[in-house]
Amino acid sequence: MTYAVVWSVLALQAVTRIEQAADDPAAVRAAQDRIDFQLRRMARDLGESREPNFRLWYEDVLGVFYRIDETAMRVEVLFAGPSRRR
Repeated sequence: MTYAVVWSVLALQAVTRIEQAADDPAAVRAAQDRIDFQLRRMARDLGESREPNFRLWYEDVLGVFYRIDETAMRVEVLFAGPSRRR
């Protein structure tokens, strides 16, 4: 299955702020690309379930909260933030 992945304006703004503040902005861009790639292929298998169809996933320097719409085959990234992993 392949999902369409849509990032909310809030999530994109957060990624931009994290990228601008990062010691390694390329790592943030790479994490965003990996998140997008993986969500297209296996959205249900990533991260932790929160409520039905909502999940939280930390990928290296970025974390995302997203919603899965199985009927529309769509994943919406609602929020993004730093993962705080060291």
